[in-house]
Amino acid sequence: MKAWKVVGYIFTCLGTISFFYGFFAGLMQTINPAAMFSGSSDPSIDSFLSQFITAITPWMALATFLFIAGGVGLYVGRTKKIIKPELHQDNVDFRFETLEETIDKRFQEITKRLDAIEEEQKKN
Repeated sequence: MKAWKVVGYIFTCLGTISFFYGFFAGLMQTINPAAMFSGSSDPSIDSFLSQFITAITPWMALATFLFIAGGVGLYVGRTKKIIKPELHQDNVDFRFETLEETIDKRFQEITKRLDAIEEEQKKN
């Protein structure tokens, strides 16, 4: 396993942990059991969401940074696919046969030309 891939996994795990801890911390700061039983809590949903978002924002920012760093590490450490040309024996044999046929044809053409030149020289 490549070092960048290990770094990517570590940062991704840390991002996941901080993500879940952020939600947990947000819920713990927003839902205060003592205030609920004393009756001094504001039951407004706007207040709840405002407190929750304020509590989780730093943790979500940290989790986002860690996820990005982990993603970069996983991308850099990925196993790159190497494209190799296919060298099947059938393909190699076909290419050799084609080459042999081409050489035979050209050799026969040259032989015919040389024979014609020899016959011309014998006549003269």
